[in-house]
Amino acid sequence: MAFVVKSMYNGYTYFINEHRDPRIDSLPLVSSPIPATITIVIYLLFVNKWGPKFMENRKPYKLKSILRIYNVLQVVFNLILFVTALLNSYFQPGFHFTCQNVDHSITEPYMRRLLLASYGYYLTKYLDLLDTVFFVLRKKNNQITFLHTYHHAGMVIGCWIFVKFLAGSHSTMLGLVNSFVHCIMYTYYFLTSLNKKFSTLWWKKYLTKLQLLQFGFLTIHFSLAIFNNWCNHPLPIAFIGFTQNIFIL
Repeated sequence: MAFVVKSMYNGYTYFINEHRDPRIDSLPLVSSPIPATITIVIYLLFVNKWGPKFMENRKPYKLKSILRIYNVLQVVFNLILFVTALLNSYFQPGFHFTCQNVDHSITEPYMRRLLLASYGYYLTKYLDLLDTVFFVLRKKNNQITFLHTYHHAGMVIGCWIFVKFLAGSHSTMLGLVNSFVHCIMYTYYFLTSLNKKFSTLWWKKYLTKLQLLQFGFLTIHFSLAIFNNWCNHPLPIAFIGFTQNIFIL
């Protein structure tokens, strides 16, 4: 048994050291999966056990001012990340839409900016967890579905894998599209927090359609790296991206 555990650990260590991205690996919360894993465990325990128990005999918190600040921050962060990532990826010669390989040797200024945006996107996935925390504190438990918690928890570990091994690759599109959708989504949330009349905005009905379009588009995007993988993007990653977006869709 000890031999098996040691072999698994040695294999894990070799894989991490062999495939990690040295350009970004030294940044906080990237070098090890432990912080992301601990965060997810605490998040799930709070959402499913600690939070509801804490709120059991308490009135819902209103949190209007906090939610407004949170929504504004989400819009600003995601807009900056979207513009920065777009200008330094698909607007650059040699960065391909149909298939973009993993190449840790690229250190051009545009790539450094793209890596920084990718890291920033990873950090926003921790910020996104507050969505569910606010639901719990406001006793909006009907909005805490399996898909909601699965998506938020999965994005933390998924984005850790992205910045650890795949930054600047074909998988960049996921962060781009998701940041754009979050800009629209949190703008709507902010407006409705100011006045309920904004809940009738003409584009409200298109929000869910936009999210569905996001997952459908990403399904197609990852399929390109599966069926026409001329850039040698890691097939297991493309397959996971393909199947996960179908599942969420």
